[in-house]
Amino acid sequence: MARPKQFAFAILIAVSTLGASAPAQEVPALSVSPGSATMLQGETRTFRAVGKDGRIRHNVRWSISPQHAAKLATNGDEVEVQAEAGSSTVTLTAYAEGDSAEATVEIRSDQKMPAGTLLWTVAPLPGCKNKKMSQAVPSATGPDIYVEEECPQGDFVRALTADGRELWRRQITGAGGVLESAPAAPKPPADIIQHLDLHRNSVCDGVSPGMSRDDVSKVVSGRNLRVEKRQWPSDNWEFEEEGSRCAISFDGNSGAVVKKKKTVIIE
Repeated sequence: MARPKQFAFAILIAVSTLGASAPAQEVPALSVSPGSATMLQGETRTFRAVGKDGRIRHNVRWSISPQHAAKLATNGDEVEVQAEAGSSTVTLTAYAEGDSAEATVEIRSDQKMPAGTLLWTVAPLPGCKNKKMSQAVPSATGPDIYVEEECPQGDFVRALTADGRELWRRQITGAGGVLESAPAAPKPPADIIQHLDLHRNSVCDGVSPGMSRDDVSKVVSGRNLRVEKRQWPSDNWEFEEEGSRCAISFDGNSGAVVKKKKTVIIE
């Protein structure tokens, strides 16, 4: 399948909650990439199944439910999903050597995708938190985006295509870790690390669990934004900046931040 020269996509890159760093968890032997997607009726999108190292799995069988909502066509080790029934949600399932994994596909009947729609998402590795993302140097066969994740054993890099298919995962700091059962991979070249430092900060980067509404308001003001009067008493605040969107949740009793969710959109 040809690689897109120009692309627009959105990826869920950060979910933070109160408490200490999560312990290492077992990485699924099989996962579908991207893990969720939004499509228009008649659109076709490519998915792949990957192993613990993020690399493509072979000899994969695919199914979709409900079957009338979409058509499947295998393309080598990947599968192409063609959206048929508008205003529906379907489950795409991959099977490989006794393992199975699912992805969720939302099919819309709109004529065009509404502005700000999440075209695809990937979740952090179990026990890890997403830190940074950046666009890669364009190349014929390389990734389009790098995502850096912070895990108890160190930091990891995941390489993705513009349409959300994962190419590989590698550990860049620490020893051992959530991918210890996967084949050892060499350290990424310096240009990858350099790109990871190009991530643009946003409101979410300045907010942490436990902060009060006043504290968050100061962070917002520092970004040349403001909290609307109608939004102030709400337990859920949302802010949109160029290239990102931040959703902040407050505890209904204490008024302190309990969660933040950052969505980065690169066009």
